[in-house]
Amino acid sequence: MRLLWRSIGTLCCIAGGVPAAIGSNYVAALSDFSQDLEGWQGAFYERSDVEGQTLGDYYLRKPVGIISDDRGNKVIARNTGSDWTGDFVARGIVELQLDFNNWSDSDPVYLRLGLSNVTNPQISTGTWWVSDTPVYFAPLSGWGSASFTISESAMHRVGDLSGGIGTDTFAATLADIKGFRIFSSTLGYSAIGDEFYGVVGMDNIQLIGIPEPSASTLALGIVCGLLVLHRRRP
Repeated sequence: MRLLWRSIGTLCCIAGGVPAAIGSNYVAALSDFSQDLEGWQGAFYERSDVEGQTLGDYYLRKPVGIISDDRGNKVIARNTGSDWTGDFVARGIVELQLDFNNWSDSDPVYLRLGLSNVTNPQISTGTWWVSDTPVYFAPLSGWGSASFTISESAMHRVGDLSGGIGTDTFAATLADIKGFRIFSSTLGYSAIGDEFYGVVGMDNIQLIGIPEPSASTLALGIVCGLLVLHRRRP
């Protein structure tokens, strides 16, 4: 009988440990630019190791407005690849993390995340959500880190190019992500971004997820819990 209860105790330890392991954070997507641009899009973006974080470290570099001599350009990096779109609810996506550098000697960056169920804010359908609080990078900031919580409490709906605001819920939008962009916006009223002049860099862009435990794991935990309660009865 003692052997039986000892076996049950072992199962309970497994049941308790597995959900904890499954519930821990994991990297759902990562771009470190060790090979190429890895699907990141935007005018004049290039893969570079000039002034990287370490010698030979490649990153995503953009001379905003410099090549075209156009101060109307913006800090926008977008990705429509499968790693950065799709059902974020099913994948348990909860956070974006990245390293960033602002080499501009005049313009600050107010970095934000934009998510939508359409690919571009110029499209008049769908709904865009933008981070409530930007991460600030002063001119000549040097390399630093930024993180953005992906939740309804940390993001708000914004208008498209024509000013229309979508009506999709946050959960519905998150379950069908087609637009994913990192951009600079002082006020965060749209996912279009502010005018900027200077060079910026991004590296180690990653999506963080928390997977849900499987139904079988939860069931095992419940069964073990009931058995332990039964064992403790006088």
